[in-house]
Amino acid sequence: MMIDPWIESVEFHSSHHDFKKIPQSKTMPQVAFCGRSNAGKSSLINAILSKKDLVHTSSTPGKTRSLNFFLLNKRIFLVDLPGFGYAKASHSVRDNMISAVNGYLNDTDTLRMLFILCDSKRPLPEEELGLVDTCIVKKIQPIIIRTKIDKLNQKERDLVKKETIDLVNMIPEVTVVLASIKNQSGIQNLRDLLKTL
Repeated sequence: MMIDPWIESVEFHSSHHDFKKIPQSKTMPQVAFCGRSNAGKSSLINAILSKKDLVHTSSTPGKTRSLNFFLLNKRIFLVDLPGFGYAKASHSVRDNMISAVNGYLNDTDTLRMLFILCDSKRPLPEEELGLVDTCIVKKIQPIIIRTKIDKLNQKERDLVKKETIDLVNMIPEVTVVLASIKNQSGIQNLRDLLKTL
C-alpha cells in the first residue's frame, strides 16, 4: 500500500448518532463519504489513508450506522456517513440513518467536499444524482467515485467512461474518479483532492 508523505497523521476522533452534536470548527474543513451499503466505503477510506483497518470493514453491508469522524493531519475531518439502502435494518433504524445523513448535509457549515460512492457495475442511481444537486446548492464540491473499476471488462469500462463524459458535460461542477482498491487506481487522485483543502 503506497503511503503519501502528505498524510502525517490520522486518528479516530468521535462517533455521533445526532448530527446536531458533531464537531465543527471554521478552521477545520470536513470531507464526507457516502454511498450505498455495498459500495466499498470503509475500504476506500482505508486505502486513501494508507491504513488497513482504521475504518472497520464488514462482510455485512450497512455496518456504519453513525457519523464517524476521523482527524487527518490534525486539521481535516473525514466523515464516514451511514450507508443508505441497508435492507436488513429495521424501518426505525433506516429512518434514523436517513435523517442523520440529511441533517448532516444540510446543517454542516464546514463541509467542503462530498465523496459519493457508486459501484461501477451499476448505473448511477437517481439518489446519488440528487446528492450532487444538493451539493451544488450548498456550494459543496461533489466528487462521484465509481468503485471496483478493476472488476469491469473492457466493454463495461468503456461504458462507464462514456457515462462519465456525459455526466460532466451535463453537470460541469461534478468531478468523477474511477477507483479500485485492488490496483490502487484513482486513490492518489482522491488524496490530491484532499490536498486542495
